[in-house]
Amino acid sequence: MTAPVTPPPGRPPYDALPPDAPATVEDVRTSRRWTWVALAWAIAASIVAVIALVQDNKNNDTSSGTSTQQTQSAQDLQQSFQQFQKQTNDRLDAFSRRLNDTASKSDVDKLDKRLSQVENDVSQSKNDISKQSDSTTQLQSDVKDLQRRVNNLENQQQQNSGGGTTTTP
Repeated sequence: MTAPVTPPPGRPPYDALPPDAPATVEDVRTSRRWTWVALAWAIAASIVAVIALVQDNKNNDTSSGTSTQQTQSAQDLQQSFQQFQKQTNDRLDAFSRRLNDTASKSDVDKLDKRLSQVENDVSQSKNDISKQSDSTTQLQSDVKDLQRRVNNLENQQQQNSGGGTTTTP
């Protein structure tokens, strides 16, 4: 952590100074020093750029074969670009055809409505099957109850008629 910068003795802290306070001699010296540093960096960068430019010109003058290589690579680049452009156009055409083959919004809406109706019908059929299953269970229970009652009546009649004598017509 850095220590806060303190002003010279007898002056208020820097953060207490108003923004329009006059600059001190030290402030001017510091800004002058940084101006010289920035100027030195600018000069150094300019020298490096000039050296690079001179070197590049020397390389271009000494190697005339490089220009033919550059021309060849430019032609290769142009062919690659044309091939890319053709592929892109073909893909866009294919996409356009696929887009034209898609259904319209009204067709999709109609299909969605029909699908909703089918879902409702299936749900209603499930409810009907459930009700029929309940009815079938109730009928089976009623049939078993009737069979039990018939058996009870037959048993009572046999007991009342004296032990199982039968009459034949």
